[in-house]
Amino acid sequence: MHEIAMVFPDDTSPERLKQRVDSLRRCFELCALISSSIDVDDVLERIMTASRQALDAETCSLLLTDPDSGDLVFTVAQGPVAHLLPKGRVLRRGEGIAGWVQVNEKPVLVPDAYADPRFNREVDRQTGYRTNTIMSVPLAVKNRPIGVASLMNKNGGGPFTEEDLELFTIIGAQASIAIDNARLHTAMLAKQRMEFELEIAASIQRDFLPHTPPCVPGFELAGASISCDSTGGDYYDYLPHPDPASSGFSVAVGDVSGHGIPAALLMASARAFIRARATMPGMLGEMLSDVNRLMSRDTGQSGRFMTLFWLALDPERGHLTYVKAGHDPALVYNPRTRTFQELDVKGIPLGVEGCWGFEQSSRRGFEAGEIIAIGTDGIWECRNKAGEMYGKTRLRQVIADHSSLHARDILQAVLDDVKNFQGQAQRQDDMTLVVLKALQNGGLPIQNCST
Repeated sequence: MHEIAMVFPDDTSPERLKQRVDSLRRCFELCALISSSIDVDDVLERIMTASRQALDAETCSLLLTDPDSGDLVFTVAQGPVAHLLPKGRVLRRGEGIAGWVQVNEKPVLVPDAYADPRFNREVDRQTGYRTNTIMSVPLAVKNRPIGVASLMNKNGGGPFTEEDLELFTIIGAQASIAIDNARLHTAMLAKQRMEFELEIAASIQRDFLPHTPPCVPGFELAGASISCDSTGGDYYDYLPHPDPASSGFSVAVGDVSGHGIPAALLMASARAFIRARATMPGMLGEMLSDVNRLMSRDTGQSGRFMTLFWLALDPERGHLTYVKAGHDPALVYNPRTRTFQELDVKGIPLGVEGCWGFEQSSRRGFEAGEIIAIGTDGIWECRNKAGEMYGKTRLRQVIADHSSLHARDILQAVLDDVKNFQGQAQRQDDMTLVVLKALQNGGLPIQNCST
């Protein structure tokens, strides 16, 4: 901000000094009054009311700098024609006396407005007001211009004085700090409100995901989803088997493009479509085609989409059916043969092409101890500080090394290994993983139910 030039008249008589002390005391009282509020609008009104009363001005205005255009915007106007100066009226950068003060960052005293070539007569013409004398000071914080405050016309006539300008400059300096503090307070409150709302949104989204796996005869299930932000776009769910005659179940794992609030909203919409369609009869391919058609209406031309892997499992018949919408294949590990197999089938992401028909594929038979893992790419695409990617090879190794454990322990082993690999690097994507472990060979009578 510009330096404040203190003016000391030659007259140092006791009466004159007393007037200056009284003036400065009144200035400090006004500055304290201005700083006593943290509401931006209230602070702005207090600044101009205090200035106008202290310097016996008829009219005043406060213009704030638009951070994008650099223009001045009328924010506060007081006086006989204040109602004719609508809030938000723009004064172009450098225009008029106020514009000159803004650009040059210096206070100015204009004894005769109409004799000054910088004066813009347009406001007087529009309002019918006659501006005689003007006093304007720049408002700035840490050398950053934030606006201009102006006083027009002394009550009773006569021009403003150098002492008036000195006092107004001091008030303007304190006013700048008060405006900045009020803005910071407002921004802090907005941030706290946003964080509170995000926490509510995150809580709601957590309720969308299963809290505990269902009791499934012949299988153990475990799943977890970890968001990159407060909210995320990953999804997993335990759903009915598409065949009403089956005692089995189905599992869906999805990943919306991006993360954060937009991804969370699309995830919530997709979850509703999937859950609603899963309650009606039909093949998995038909179900996914219907979900895709509904989602495509929501995504429109936004470029947003969702990948999904949907697996239906019938333990009594020893039968797996699955569909895929642009998602990575599920991994199947057989500890007896120590081999991995991928469950893969063609299919584009949901929300890209509304009339796409999805195919389903199937596999007959599974052995006790076999493990099925369905995840999102936030796991294998996780990177450490060195920029190295976790990768699927490491994921497979962790699953194989812990295949003798319960499904929940295999899940935790993977999450722990990813976390250790990531170290102090920032997570860039949501991570979701569902682990299924067969407790007996497929096609045999169900022996037990485990969670």
